[in-house]
Amino acid sequence: MRQITLIVLIMLAGIAGIRAQEPVRAGGGGMPVGSSGEQRSPDTASVFYFHADERWPGNGTLKRTGDTLLTGFQFYDPAEGPQQLNAGLGNIGLAYYPLVFNPEKSSGFRFSPYLFSDYLLKNSNLRYFRQFGPYTNLSYSFGNGKEQLFGFTHSQNIARGLSVGIDVNLINSIGLYNRQKADNAGVALQGQFVSDNERFAVLAYYRNNRMKWRENGGILHDTVFTTNYETDRKRIAIRLENADNLIKESGFQIREYYYFGRNPRLTEEAEKLADSLAKAAKATPDTLKKLQPAEKQARLFFNPERTNFFRHTFTYNRNALLYTDANPRSGFYPDIFADSLITFDSIFFHEFTNQLVFEGGVGKARGSDKAVILRAGIEHAFVVYKNDSVTKRFNRLTPFAYVSANAFGMAKAEGKIWLSNGAPFNGDKGVSAMLTLPAYNNSTSWGNLTASLAVDALQPDYLFQYHSSNHFRWENSFGQQTILSSKVMYTRQHISAGFNFYNLDGWVYFDENAQPARAGSGIAVTQLYGYTGFSLGHFDIQAFAVWQNASNADLLRLPDLAGRLTAAYSVALFKRALHLNTGLSVMYNTAFFGDAYMPALRSFYLQNRVKTGSNPYIDGFVNLRVKRAKMFLVMKHLNSGLTGYDYFMVPSYPMQDRGFRFGVSWDFFD
Repeated sequence: MRQITLIVLIMLAGIAGIRAQEPVRAGGGGMPVGSSGEQRSPDTASVFYFHADERWPGNGTLKRTGDTLLTGFQFYDPAEGPQQLNAGLGNIGLAYYPLVFNPEKSSGFRFSPYLFSDYLLKNSNLRYFRQFGPYTNLSYSFGNGKEQLFGFTHSQNIARGLSVGIDVNLINSIGLYNRQKADNAGVALQGQFVSDNERFAVLAYYRNNRMKWRENGGILHDTVFTTNYETDRKRIAIRLENADNLIKESGFQIREYYYFGRNPRLTEEAEKLADSLAKAAKATPDTLKKLQPAEKQARLFFNPERTNFFRHTFTYNRNALLYTDANPRSGFYPDIFADSLITFDSIFFHEFTNQLVFEGGVGKARGSDKAVILRAGIEHAFVVYKNDSVTKRFNRLTPFAYVSANAFGMAKAEGKIWLSNGAPFNGDKGVSAMLTLPAYNNSTSWGNLTASLAVDALQPDYLFQYHSSNHFRWENSFGQQTILSSKVMYTRQHISAGFNFYNLDGWVYFDENAQPARAGSGIAVTQLYGYTGFSLGHFDIQAFAVWQNASNADLLRLPDLAGRLTAAYSVALFKRALHLNTGLSVMYNTAFFGDAYMPALRSFYLQNRVKTGSNPYIDGFVNLRVKRAKMFLVMKHLNSGLTGYDYFMVPSYPMQDRGFRFGVSWDFFD
């Protein structure tokens, strides 16, 4: 709490003098009005941002934030959303795992399935802003279990072609049960620079994440909860009395672009400027002076959709993980290998990465700037891994290539290929192809159809290959897992639906003893899903559902059905001074043998003791907006106890009881 108070005071002092201005015209961030099909309130101001891509194109599109829309505002938990279905430990900020199967792996040193990544500030969610004036957002929420969340975002241009930003995320929640506390903090600094001639650009960031978890191992006797014998949750006995996890993740990146060829955006803006000057020919000299610098400044924003460049990226990532337990002989662990008096398991690894990329395109077609785009690159990574007893060093070289072809806007074909050489992921490789019909956004007409096919051969995450600690030790050579993915998706306006098929050969997992194991036969996973979000008069509906089936349910446990339905009523009151959005949100999944949690590994593993699921989680909410201030009041799990007390998503970790949450978010513009 002291940390949150201190940082809040620092941030408030830093933005002293920033004032909330009157609503500005949509599109004020340098984008044309109506660039998104989403209907907005008349007093909405927009700020645009983008995420930097890593290996493949795809993230380099401008998205909008700063809007005052209330739909979905009640989803304040970063690991929760209209299409985010996760099984958690009963308190915000702790580990979780997805209920919807998705075997896609990230690039880089894959240590383990990071089952807390939604709480991290990282490259994939860092926002590079594009706006003329300063933009600031402050958010704060609190609720049962002394739950507190604080967020701070600020971005502004500090010189011609130069802008900087900061993000701060804090989560501090004690929880309803003993030793369930989550204390997470993340800060990220980012900047972007574009030279006057737009031939040279730089994106850079620094991030630092720290997570401190008290680990209780779950409650000792489930029946104490299921019978509601003890209503004071703090009096329920837990399995671990002295265990803690500390996770530190940090790094920085510097990405340099050198562009060649003609900049098409300059030509377009020159035409717009000429048209504006022509229309303002009868204006006063002062009006022309104000017009020209604004248009000139807009041309210096980084354009994430521009091609024809050489790019160099240097990235440094540092990870430190520490698990401690002052009572290793509690009976919770299967073995004690080193010290029976105290567990002090530390792991440290860091990675240096250099990446060179060329991207070029020719022609022009509807739906993309270039008819044909080729990207080719090579990446070198150096990794140092340490634990309490050993130090290992790895070198890895990964060439990769991407090509896309747009056939006159009727269809777009894309292909990817990559290959890694060097431990511990030697021989990892993948190839994929995707076809989109048509190549442009056709959501308001017949929609878009996308089909893809991919084959990846991957070594398991390093945690499965090697681990040495006080309670778990192994050194395995499983060989590669082969993952074949076939997907078809249809999108049109407010709906999307799809079919996914995965064939997993050599699948590696944690068995019932929390030990790595390899499947002796292939596993086929089939998924059907659908999502819709639309408004009908004053009513807003968001619905997501997925059906999934694994051919070997003994090795890969999935709920057959899972989904979330949100229905809300929206209305503007007091001459549109107050906007209200109120309704219910229901999350549900069918019963299955959900994975258990092992704190010493920060991982989930198979169990056959108890089935989880089959309990709806109903939230009632009221979202409000007054000018640029948005507020929510949520009654979480309002149906708890009405149909019994067996609401577990992870065995021995009850979900929270009924309780209120309140939060506010405020945008500032200058």
